[in-house]
Amino acid sequence: MFTFKTNIVLGALKTIDKIVALVNHNIILDSDVRNNVYTIQNNISDTHNNILQDISYYQQILDQLIIDNLVLQIFDQQEIIKINYNQLNQMINCILNLYDMTFDQFHSYLYNIGLSYEKFYFQQYQNMIKTMICDHVMHDRAHVLTNEINEIAKTSNIIDFNKQFKLKHIIFSLPIQPTQYQIDKIEDFARLLIEKKEFNKNIKELMRTYSNKNIIQIIKVHETEWISWKDIPIIFEKHLHTTKKGDVVGPIVSYDGIHIIEIKDIRHKQIILPVTKVTAKIFGIKNSCKNINIVEELLQTKERMEKSNITFGMIVKEKSKDIYCNHYTENIVYKDLDDLEPSTRKVLSSLKRNEISIPVYTSFGWCLIQLIDISVLDYNEIIYERAYLYLLNKKFHEIMKNWIQELRSESYIKIIN
Repeated sequence: MFTFKTNIVLGALKTIDKIVALVNHNIILDSDVRNNVYTIQNNISDTHNNILQDISYYQQILDQLIIDNLVLQIFDQQEIIKINYNQLNQMINCILNLYDMTFDQFHSYLYNIGLSYEKFYFQQYQNMIKTMICDHVMHDRAHVLTNEINEIAKTSNIIDFNKQFKLKHIIFSLPIQPTQYQIDKIEDFARLLIEKKEFNKNIKELMRTYSNKNIIQIIKVHETEWISWKDIPIIFEKHLHTTKKGDVVGPIVSYDGIHIIEIKDIRHKQIILPVTKVTAKIFGIKNSCKNINIVEELLQTKERMEKSNITFGMIVKEKSKDIYCNHYTENIVYKDLDDLEPSTRKVLSSLKRNEISIPVYTSFGWCLIQLIDISVLDYNEIIYERAYLYLLNKKFHEIMKNWIQELRSESYIKIIN
């Protein structure tokens, strides 16, 4: 069993640390509160140490650390979530690529802002767990009525199914139950970036400018490939009718953070309804991998998976230990079948659910493809699916609030002055 401890200190302490709260079997230290920054000041000049002199703000962060502890303890006790460590490592690699840094450069950057790589990795691990647990609770407790979906679907603007966008998407993360102060301050910071056109900076420049604010802990940036209008969250929908290339939409507050999107490009691509959606896993070996016959290796992998309960993720983790060949990758795709390249589309069209293909050459290199799910959606189904997701978004905070209150009432929590 994995036990979470919150007494990891990021910087040198000038005074003796002290316990400020007990949460069941876990402790929270004064340094934990002072080293958790959930907001960025709109004038980018105040330090969080000065902010934390405000007793009410200190209490807010302490309260959020208590909530984090309660949520993370669910993972210990119930084991309802299985962590895919390969997915976590992929996420770290994406961060390195996004920041255009080598592993050593990233280590140095973290060190310069007073954060060890181990602590950063652990934070990402915890964030992944919290997100997955909250999503699980959300879908388990959400009651969306048919008439609610119908009402949203009726008021939804007509979607141009043939319109596609390339987006730069910036997300500022928020804690599970953010205060209005935190939402306002991060929203102000997002507006500042838009006004100063600093969202146009690449993430490395953005980090360099605001490294003293530990921006790395709250900001995520990614640029999409072509994405259909119907696949963009409904919170952006009212902007998509009139938006042009180069326009910026936001900041928009959602349950998962505060969003800015920049329209990098727009095109029209003829789509025929109904739309076939596929979820698939692609397991590949990069062409640079030496000392093996790639196709033979993939055939052996396919045979192993069909004869046992081993997964692609387990194989990637196992193979990554081989110093002679660490070029194994696993990607999960959820896309329209028509948006995939012809070779991948042909393979997926021939597979049954959970069936694994023979080795096929794609833009990923040589791959095995496993079909997880396939569904055919007509116009109305797509509209209702978007309405359902929109309603989940709206209900998120209320459901989380009630769930957290239940956790508190069932737990031993003591604040130590």
